[in-house]
Amino acid sequence: MMEMFLHPANYSISLNLSVLLVIGLYLLFTGPLRNRFPDAEPPSIRQLSYFLTGALIFYFSLGSPMEMIGHELFSIHMVQMSLLFIVMPPFLLMGLPGWLVAPVFRLKGVGKLAKILVHPVFSTFFFNGMIWLYHIPWVFDRLMEIPALHTGARALLLIGGMAMWFSVLCPVPEMDKMSELKKMGYLYANGMLLTPACVMIAFSDTTFFALFHEQSQMFPILSPLHDQQLGGVLMKIIQEIVYVAVIVYIFFFQWVRKEREKDRREAEESAGNHPVSQPVSESL
Repeated sequence: MMEMFLHPANYSISLNLSVLLVIGLYLLFTGPLRNRFPDAEPPSIRQLSYFLTGALIFYFSLGSPMEMIGHELFSIHMVQMSLLFIVMPPFLLMGLPGWLVAPVFRLKGVGKLAKILVHPVFSTFFFNGMIWLYHIPWVFDRLMEIPALHTGARALLLIGGMAMWFSVLCPVPEMDKMSELKKMGYLYANGMLLTPACVMIAFSDTTFFALFHEQSQMFPILSPLHDQQLGGVLMKIIQEIVYVAVIVYIFFFQWVRKEREKDRREAEESAGNHPVSQPVSESL
């Protein structure tokens, strides 16, 4: 399997060029064309690193041999799903400057649709509902038979994943209205909604999907049933790791920091309002 990842012919040139184009546009708009946006500031090294990491995850998931292996092993297919729709969106959102994202919500027509998509209630049920719908056996089999439909479904899932994460890692300050406590509860709710689908796949005693009914001839390392069960487990484990990591980030790096800053300001204000005692002059 490792030899496949080392062979250049197993990497998609067209997707490679597409990812390079997206990275080039990012560098163009955050660099030479930045002055066309009001209040634009150059992205930090951290933001640039986040965006590039997200782009590499996207390419590794779809442009590397993982795409081919994902049609042989259901477990690898589920790792692909997890990387694309659970792991990648947070990196992209943390890499996008707010001044670059905000104009999208001001576009006529598109802006209203975008605001609906990123609404916490809508995005929660849209994203998790799409995951459920995608893994209904009949739907899954049809998508795998028709590449154009599969590409469209992946695009919708990517939009859903970005929308779901938007409320948690909102790059636009004026739209970041959810408190840290609500963000943690929101992620917990999303994790709970995804759990039944993973459990159904992981604990089934029959194979669901036609593409994976037969044991892989290229990778005869798992029976079809065990491969399916492993796929459900892997998706749930990756989802839990990512959600818990972001919850810890929100708690320690956002909530606690804000509370400390609040306490510091209150202490400074209290010290500033404290009456200063005047020395009593002694009578001569």
